Amino acid sequence: MARENVEVVREALSLWGLNPEGGLAPIDLSNFEDLFEGDTTRAAELFDPEVEIHPPGGPIGGSIQRGYRGIVRNWRDLLATFDEFLIDPQEFHEAGEQVVVIQRNVGRMRGIEVDEMSSVLFTLEDRRIIRIEVFAGREGAFEAASAA
Repeated sequence: MARENVEVVREALSLWGLNPEGGLAPIDLSNFEDLFEGDTTRAAELFDPEVEIHPPGGPIGGSIQRGYRGIVRNWRDLLATFDEFLIDPQEFHEAGEQVVVIQRNVGRMRGIEVDEMSSVLFTLEDRRIIRIEVFAGREGAFEAASAA
């Protein structure tokens, strides 16, 4: 079942225009609405209606959002901060009903460049994503998964 969960997460990343096979993928800010809201049928298959996203703390992190529309709001708020933002999902680790994704984030805002590693913990139930937790560092998602 865990391997199937990794595939669900990979498909969710693809739905958002990211390359789950690795490599920096720019998020096309001009095409945002189509990218995140275009295939709502597929999004409904991948995400639980009550899915929660827990962004990292800090000034760019944002607040907890619920439902797929909440995920779209979270992305919209995050991307509005940057002039350019790229994400490179580099590693996928199975943890039972959870999947840890290690990713590289590269962005530019107001002349400042950001290049950092972060981790995301996806929790699934019946092959649907029910919770997304984003951590500012590589180890955060591993620690959260082992505490569950």
